[in-house]
Amino acid sequence: MTWWVLSLLLSVLISCVAAQASVSEAEVLAAQRSWGDALVNISTTYDQQGFPAAKLLAERVIDEAYGYQYGPVLFKPTLAYGKQKFRTTRAGALAYFVGGDPAFPNDNGFAFKHWRKVEMENAAIFRDVSVASSVGEVILTDMDGVVTVVDKTWQFLKGADEKLRIVGHHSSLPYLPDSTQTIKASEVIAAQKAWGDALVNISVTYEQFGYAAAKAVAEQIIDAAYAYQYGPVLFKPTLASGDQTFRTTRAGALAYFVGGDPAFPGDTGFALKGWRKVEIKNAAIFRDGNTGTTTGNVILTDKTGAVTTVDKTWTFFKAKGGKLRIIAHHSSLPYAARPSNSSAWQYGPMPSRISAAPPGRCWSRAAVFVAVALAARGSKR
Repeated sequence: MTWWVLSLLLSVLISCVAAQASVSEAEVLAAQRSWGDALVNISTTYDQQGFPAAKLLAERVIDEAYGYQYGPVLFKPTLAYGKQKFRTTRAGALAYFVGGDPAFPNDNGFAFKHWRKVEMENAAIFRDVSVASSVGEVILTDMDGVVTVVDKTWQFLKGADEKLRIVGHHSSLPYLPDSTQTIKASEVIAAQKAWGDALVNISVTYEQFGYAAAKAVAEQIIDAAYAYQYGPVLFKPTLASGDQTFRTTRAGALAYFVGGDPAFPGDTGFALKGWRKVEIKNAAIFRDGNTGTTTGNVILTDKTGAVTTVDKTWTFFKAKGGKLRIIAHHSSLPYAARPSNSSAWQYGPMPSRISAAPPGRCWSRAAVFVAVALAARGSKR
């Protein structure tokens, strides 16, 4: 009877300890969110208060979020490489996040890249008593709206203090096989057509619903068609000039298409000019991997039937999910060659004679004639 009671008590104690140490899915999700919030916090602190304050914060975050106090952490950062690819020590992790350590000269501070938002999309979470592992994507957005996606595996350990700490962390950029990322000519042509349809849509929306509605449509189109979320777009619009010829930012592109931005006073809204039809005539399409470049004419017809032709070069990038986005866009009016009769004097057949004149004047006329003829011959070469 005594042994039976002791056995029962022991099993209850074991079950109790196991229940206390087990990791729930909610705890894993909370730990992931805390990691993302901490990354944004370090980045914002760096932007607002400088390096020393951000480094102190990063040290506290590492001590709270990672398990270096238990032993080596299996940390493989996204941008680490070579002999310092794996950061199993606290010093290595700190150097990766904030840089400034001569022992890790290639680190420039991953946490200082102006992050403003971190989202997690887990593929799966595995839990076994006090340990839980997750695998999925982490989507990071910086202050300019540029998005970076990484593939990430975490392993969390629930310690005696009931707190989850990271003991394994593997992060890498997504693999993009050429076979699935190769851009097709049909995709490029479809993207061009979509751009033309969008321009007409903005123009018609402006006429039917006013400026505010047209601007909202233009913003949606720019976000869908251009790649400003990845970085600067090499956009040279047709009618932009001076210091604002190149529109490498989203704000500059929006101002060109709809105007109304005091920062771009020369813009009157290219997309608001009553367009009704857009045709694309490509001279050629060059494709390489996940980019495609086109050159040719774009013919625009407005509501009065007036036609405008522009010379245009686009480069499209095949982004995640197979969507094409514009990363370069150069547009210009066709070059008009000077008419042949615009010159003051054209080289032609030499006169058969020089009119009679006094000897001195003949020499001077001959000298002028020879000089002009030689000058004209030289210009032809």
